[in-house]
Amino acid sequence: MPVSALILASAFWASTMIANKSIVDDLMISELAMGRFAIGALAMWSIAVLAGQGRRLREIGWRPVLLGILDPGIAAIFIIWGLTLSSAVSGAVLLSTQPILMPLLGWLVLRESIRGSVVAGAVVAFAGAILLVHGQEDHGGGSMLGDVFLTIGVLIICGAQLIARRIAQVHGRAMAVTSIQLTMAALVGLFVMIAVERPTPPFVDMDPKVVLTLLYLGVIGSTGPFFLYNYALRFLTVGMVSLILTLIGPLGALMSWLYLGTEVTLLDWIAISVVVIGVLLPTISERRLSGRYGF
Repeated sequence: MPVSALILASAFWASTMIANKSIVDDLMISELAMGRFAIGALAMWSIAVLAGQGRRLREIGWRPVLLGILDPGIAAIFIIWGLTLSSAVSGAVLLSTQPILMPLLGWLVLRESIRGSVVAGAVVAFAGAILLVHGQEDHGGGSMLGDVFLTIGVLIICGAQLIARRIAQVHGRAMAVTSIQLTMAALVGLFVMIAVERPTPPFVDMDPKVVLTLLYLGVIGSTGPFFLYNYALRFLTVGMVSLILTLIGPLGALMSWLYLGTEVTLLDWIAISVVVIGVLLPTISERRLSGRYGF
């Protein structure tokens, strides 16, 4: 069940890149972020209350509040901002480097031990991401500035996931945690709307396509993957989570090609394959060692 949940979450997250990109010219960044997460929070709170997980929230503590401010709150602002300047393929592939970045951040922040295969995998995955970004700059609508914003968003997500792991291990209660997380993200979007962009008035002249896409982003692109991920974190090892989340890049590229018509060349597919190989390298190395020594 947790494996299936993460596979589905990967597909949902890959699709959000395409959905965001399809309406990013119709809404301001704060409108897109605030609208998406407000819808997601409303849906998640409704489910949590019906399931009896909307009580005793103080027991969970302050971490879900910080988690929501960082991811998806601030992270989403940078990612949407990056998508206005770059391609959905670049966004999906940069997101797929999370599994290799998270152990590195654990080593830097928490002083956890790190294996040589993880460092090697990070180098390979980074090389693949650079190759993909270079190709998208030539033919896919990508830009270096957009990719910088996307990278900042990914780094914020990785830092926030260190908090998410601790919450999952100590408290569980994925529904309540996700509800708080999405609520804080919506408040971040509202703050940016009021303090920075100041649309007058917001959410006007939206055609049916924009409304439906925003609803999709709220329910399928926010409530769905964040709940599934918070649920899976309680049961799966870091290696298994990392393995499954590599699906974001290939799925995102395929969806972008099918839905947005983004050109995906042979070089792009090679770059995506390099990213996947890099992220899988630690798992492959561990399995070979286990087989060699009979563990």
